[in-house]
Amino acid sequence: MTGGTLHAAASANPNHVLIGFMLFMMVTLFLTVFSSLEEHSVREFYTGDRTLPPWKSGLALAGSFTSTSLLLTVTGVVATAGFDGITTAGSMFLSLGVLLLLARPIQLSGACTLGELLSLRASGTAPRIAAAVATLAVAGPFLVVQLMAAGSITASLLGFTGVGIQKICTVLIGCLVVTCGVLSGAKGLTSVQILAVTVIGTAMFVICTYAIRAFHGDVDALIGAAAEGSTSPSRYLSPGGTIGLGSSTRLDFAGGQLALVLGSACMPHVLSRVYAMKDPATARRSIRYAAGVVAFLCAALILLGFTAAARIGTREIFNGQTHSDGALMLLARSLTGGTANGLGNLMFAAVACALFLCILSVVGGTTLAAAGALARDSYHYVARHKRSGPSDELRTARVAVALFGALGIALAVIAQGHSAGFLAQLATTAAASTAAPALLYTFYWSRFNRTGLLWTVYGGTTLTIGLYVFSSAVSGSPTALVPTADFAWFGRSNPAVISVPAAFLLGWAGSLVGRRRDGRTLAPEEDPLAVDALLVTGRPLASRAVTADPSARIR
Repeated sequence: MTGGTLHAAASANPNHVLIGFMLFMMVTLFLTVFSSLEEHSVREFYTGDRTLPPWKSGLALAGSFTSTSLLLTVTGVVATAGFDGITTAGSMFLSLGVLLLLARPIQLSGACTLGELLSLRASGTAPRIAAAVATLAVAGPFLVVQLMAAGSITASLLGFTGVGIQKICTVLIGCLVVTCGVLSGAKGLTSVQILAVTVIGTAMFVICTYAIRAFHGDVDALIGAAAEGSTSPSRYLSPGGTIGLGSSTRLDFAGGQLALVLGSACMPHVLSRVYAMKDPATARRSIRYAAGVVAFLCAALILLGFTAAARIGTREIFNGQTHSDGALMLLARSLTGGTANGLGNLMFAAVACALFLCILSVVGGTTLAAAGALARDSYHYVARHKRSGPSDELRTARVAVALFGALGIALAVIAQGHSAGFLAQLATTAAASTAAPALLYTFYWSRFNRTGLLWTVYGGTTLTIGLYVFSSAVSGSPTALVPTADFAWFGRSNPAVISVPAAFLLGWAGSLVGRRRDGRTLAPEEDPLAVDALLVTGRPLASRAVTADPSARIR
């Protein structure tokens, strides 16, 4: 996402919009820190308050799930590609079904990091190192793209389009957000996530009301006008608007949707919300509440995508850009009278505040998840062999948040002004190719073992990053990250179509190799984490699985 498209919607005199945005931002950051002034335990720093009722946990989960990628990308793809955008929104909603499948065993495990979940299957430090690699491979790209969006939005509110201003804004907003993460931990972040989804839902409801009123409540007329406003009216409501009609491109699109379904559920900041829930029953109810909120947001974004195509038109949405992420901001101003109307400025500022809250929520959750991988899995368990005390681990976690955030800010500044929007897809695909198969196998296949786990994580990570590096998103095209170079042999194919199935296959093959190498095969009833023990009896595993003697675990 760049500031060019957003600036097209900015006012020539944005001072009152900017002042409102800055006041909102300062109040939000103050509340974030103020809500968590009391001393943290280590677990509270990672997961926050575990006594929240299901509806609050559900709102916080919906807040962590709702990123700028969801709000901007879905609206833009619906506006420009019609049916494919609806499919994308549906895939993101279906990912909550995967999360519901994982919620109960995650809660029974008592874990608070991905490393503790993967250690349920194998002894030693290797699973924790693998979990740290997977977490950072997902969290790093996702943090960068969110910080880039923060810089673009703030620069557009200032009325500037220059890359230099965007970089300055990225540094300023990034430092504020990361500082809040260091001070508040997950407890303060929970308040922000609840506030974020409340503001976003309210803003979407108001904009949808204006959209329906603009077409006098006639949704059929709205969809017809959207088709006419697109570049391909005859194909707007048919599959293939973003990919073409070939069998290989359809397969790529299907792989991308599979990555969305699995990856969105297994993003580190989303899993962190499940760790924070009180018990399995609360987790299930919370996810159902979150599903209702996300379903409303997806429906609203689809409606707004149609409205953007009808009122603005696909050509104006692109307007020299290579993406359609500015559709929502353009629409917010258009529906309420444009730049000459104070209501238009107010709506523009409201959407900007909603996007800022998205960024604060997701960046905070991502940095805390990365801190867990660095401070708990890598430092406490691997480097210190569990000899670090709670105060030492907590101090290390705060340092990890600061360092990971600083690295993310530096990379976002370097990438600002380049075509780096694919980083969000990279993060989702990496989650679908590492955490998703590892967790599904861990909880639902009793013969999954250490070798299968390592093959899954390292193989999925290597394939995902390698295929993206050699794709046209990085080089070989004018819209690539490095347009002057050309080492793209993978072309425009979606890496998820290979990396996700390959990760599941590697987990299966690695488990077979591991059992043969060990010279024995465990029957399901011998497995302390068999599906019948974990999912049927419902016995908590935190007291033995996370801290059990290594000889009692599956090798």
